[in-house]
Amino acid sequence: MPVLSPRDIGIILTYRCHSGCKHCLYNCGPGWEKKPMSQKTLRQALEAVTTWPHAPQVHFTGGEPFLHLPLLLEGARLANELGIPSYVETSASWCTDEAEAVEHFVALRQAGLRAVLISCSPFHAAMIPPARTLRAVRAALDVFGPERVTVYLPDFLEVIQLFDVERPTPLSRYEEKFGIEAAQRLLWQGYGIISGGRSGYQLGHLVPRRPAQAFAEADCIADILYAHHSHFDLYGNFISGFCGGLTVGDWRDLPRVLADFSAGRYPRLIDVLVDRGPYGLLQLARDQYGYDPLPDGYAGRCHLCVDVRRHLVKTGDFAELRPQGFYDNF
Repeated sequence: MPVLSPRDIGIILTYRCHSGCKHCLYNCGPGWEKKPMSQKTLRQALEAVTTWPHAPQVHFTGGEPFLHLPLLLEGARLANELGIPSYVETSASWCTDEAEAVEHFVALRQAGLRAVLISCSPFHAAMIPPARTLRAVRAALDVFGPERVTVYLPDFLEVIQLFDVERPTPLSRYEEKFGIEAAQRLLWQGYGIISGGRSGYQLGHLVPRRPAQAFAEADCIADILYAHHSHFDLYGNFISGFCGGLTVGDWRDLPRVLADFSAGRYPRLIDVLVDRGPYGLLQLARDQYGYDPLPDGYAGRCHLCVDVRRHLVKTGDFAELRPQGFYDNF
């Protein structure tokens, strides 16, 4: 498989959302700027997707893309015009009225959108009433049908209804109901948490911490070079895999980025991560930029990577550490 050849590209219309969930890999939340991706940039992003000989599918995401419904509709129309299959990813935080949700989904389907993915987890339910998630699922099924609606993850549809669905459910309620160990398994392993973004800090207590040395043998070749799922954001950042706050280059210059990576020419921090992983990044940051490892250890290798990058973004000048808002919104 060629390097940097994803099958699914997320177009991040905005990093802003209502919630700021504790598990978010991209540190989305209400603190980001209100201005979304422009229509011109959206077209450029979709045209860039066609650079690949076999263009990946696209999903419109955020943040919360439904904060900017006209832009989302334009994205669906443009993707359809370019022959790119598209779907939307939403937390359903906006879904306070089921009839209105049906109207939105009908408009999107008419614009050419192929499918809908609705996020469902205790982490979303801690920030928004679960009733909104359930309402969005019903409306999406009504418009798109079961074959074109994905709930991620469906097992949690039952879980989020264990408590009052009309108000958010604090994560502590799961510990009260199931006990600490069972709640930890449900929330971390059950969802398949990646320890990047906020999760290592805000949910790291759910798993044993390990010293940095425990990750010394882990590289990031698959996560960066061969990721199936990547993102283009509104600032031009090409984010490979689920590595929020880390860009492999500017998607507006995608042919050059792909040529450089195919030739093994990587930006400095990407080179370290591909060759030696987050522990190699720690060694660089410790030896050259004064980084001190967390005394309590890390919830996972992505937590280690993010913590080192939070230090480097303050002490060095690395074009790879973008967007800056990622580092401002923990």
